[in-house]
Amino acid sequence: MTAAIALAAAGVAQGCSLLPGESRTEGAATTVPAPTVPPATTTTEPPVLTPYTVVRGDTLIQIADRYGIHLNDLVRVNNIADPTKIFVGQILMIPPPPDPDAGPALTIAPATDPVLPPLLPTTTAAPVTIPGAR
Repeated sequence: MTAAIALAAAGVAQGCSLLPGESRTEGAATTVPAPTVPPATTTTEPPVLTPYTVVRGDTLIQIADRYGIHLNDLVRVNNIADPTKIFVGQILMIPPPPDPDAGPALTIAPATDPVLPPLLPTTTAAPVTIPGAR
């Protein structure tokens, strides 16, 4: 009976020494590959553009402000060469406003104080006298 208990205890002790992903077959440890999960695929859909027809008195900056977008985005999306020239009846595509959670599109580093050379004292020359001048 003690031999059976010893064999059972040895089996329990061997079973505890398995690593995650290992299984025991016929007294030898074999490695079972962990299941693979395919990476999540993200599909980026193109932004939905809203058409807008230019009316008399419109300017690009007014249109951009009206839709809450940046002027440069409006110019870029519509491939406008000269932002000062739009015409009545022109159809502009309005991009969606930027996501406020995305943060700023561009950050500008603060200006740094340049190291200026030390100021040197100036010297004055002695007055010059011109012969014959009064």
